Amino acid sequence: MATDYSNRIGRVNARRNNTAVASLSKSASFAEDSAFRDFVTEGYRNKTRSKNFQYALVSMQEVEAQYTAISYREAERVAKQIDSGLLRLGKTVTVELQGSLPLNVHLRRVSDVDMLVWPWRFFVFDSSGVSAPNYTISTSNAASEITSLRSECCSVIRSAFPAAKVDDSGAKCITVSEGSLLREIDVVPSVLYKTATHQRTNNDDDRGVQIYDKKANELITNYPFKVRALINAKEVRTGGGCKKAIRLLKNMKEDSDTSIALSSFNIMSLVYAMQDSDLVHLSYCEGKIVASLQNWFYTLAHDENRLRGLDTVDGSRKIVQSAADVTAVSQMADELNTLVLLIAQELQPDIPTSFPAWRAKVESEFLI
Repeated sequence: MATDYSNRIGRVNARRNNTAVASLSKSASFAEDSAFRDFVTEGYRNKTRSKNFQYALVSMQEVEAQYTAISYREAERVAKQIDSGLLRLGKTVTVELQGSLPLNVHLRRVSDVDMLVWPWRFFVFDSSGVSAPNYTISTSNAASEITSLRSECCSVIRSAFPAAKVDDSGAKCITVSEGSLLREIDVVPSVLYKTATHQRTNNDDDRGVQIYDKKANELITNYPFKVRALINAKEVRTGGGCKKAIRLLKNMKEDSDTSIALSSFNIMSLVYAMQDSDLVHLSYCEGKIVASLQNWFYTLAHDENRLRGLDTVDGSRKIVQSAADVTAVSQMADELNTLVLLIAQELQPDIPTSFPAWRAKVESEFLI
């Protein structure tokens, strides 16, 4: 279970504001002093005197804009080299970002830059779709196409970035880092999957991709465009509350004293499963999100049947796939319980420690 989140302000602030890594090894007091100066700039000092509450508030915010811009710039560098390099080999491809960065829920020095690459001339499709009779069935297959594309991507990347570290040992992606690159880039060779829905709507958000796990020797179908569209739509409906909740949970996972095995995708899915009304907040009442998350995870931790019934964002599977997933949700529930209790005790030191009492105080006085 987490200890005092006020001691973790320096970590989350460093991730957001491009603070040098070396500063994290300084004393706790120095980290807090440095973080406090940043909070004065951001206005958090005026929002609350609770350092634990400050941690929660700043953890919800976007990563510093310059850091994000550099991530996009470095991704574009790699994308251009892959595109032009494969074109010289006679292969036309599409390169597109997926994951936390385009969704703007990434964390500094934690989230990788994920890049999908797929060929134009080959795709797979749902044979039940309305356009299926018009497609020509290839003599090749997705696994061999992806394997070939992966080998070609490795060759192009090594040639374009000779000083970089190119790690091709991953099950699903090529990891490019170091050299002239300021970000670690995960290049994911794939093929486009034209779902039955996409064949009907011709909407790009309804497409899927298949990637190849070379260690498990299996194809995996993902729907990153649908996930992006659904999360962005919920973000609009909740007035920004959806992504603030995702960022807070990802920061809490990163800062926890316990290893919490919740993937970024599962965190997004758990937030997506919340009622929109629980994430809507006034600009000066972001604390409502903390209270709503605590209540949601407390509910799931005490109702395993409900937890096991929840679908991922794209509806492709249940969030819970194993007992470890149930444990991870309970661990996050403990983290949130501790955080909210510490906030309550900072603001009212004599607050009762029983759950109903401090929960009621949190809701009535300072979070919403």
